[in-house]
Amino acid sequence: MKSIFAKKSLPVLFSASLIFLLSSCGGPNDKELQDKITKALQTNPDFKGITDSVKDGVVTLSGNCLSNSCDSLAEQEVNKIDGVKSVNNQIQHEASIDMTLRTSVQSVISRYDGVQADVAAGVVVLRGTIEKNQVEPLMNELQALKPKKLDNQLAIK
Repeated sequence: MKSIFAKKSLPVLFSASLIFLLSSCGGPNDKELQDKITKALQTNPDFKGITDSVKDGVVTLSGNCLSNSCDSLAEQEVNKIDGVKSVNNQIQHEASIDMTLRTSVQSVISRYDGVQADVAAGVVVLRGTIEKNQVEPLMNELQALKPKKLDNQLAIK
């Protein structure tokens, strides 16, 4: 009688154990995966402007990087991590950000005679001359563009 019970319960017990084992080995959850990715990105100083988020094993990389190749290098690094299904690379280069800022700054300063501006790495440097009553409106318009820094070297007439 014991052997019949053992023969019938053994496959059931084995199946239940296998199901439990397979479900627990499904890989890291999104939080664990994001922690691994964040740690990997923090080891490289070129990736300091990059952030990551994870949903169902799909990683989204965003932020800024300085070199032209750092976005693809970050993507390759993240793809090496176990549990990553795919990477959505939305990293921007500083050059494209500066171009957008430069265009916006030029649009603003074109309304102020005698004012020139240089834009590099998110920093706006103002040169030239300006009327005293125009300084505050100009600075307010430029601050609204959210540069990293606004360096006012204008001479006031």
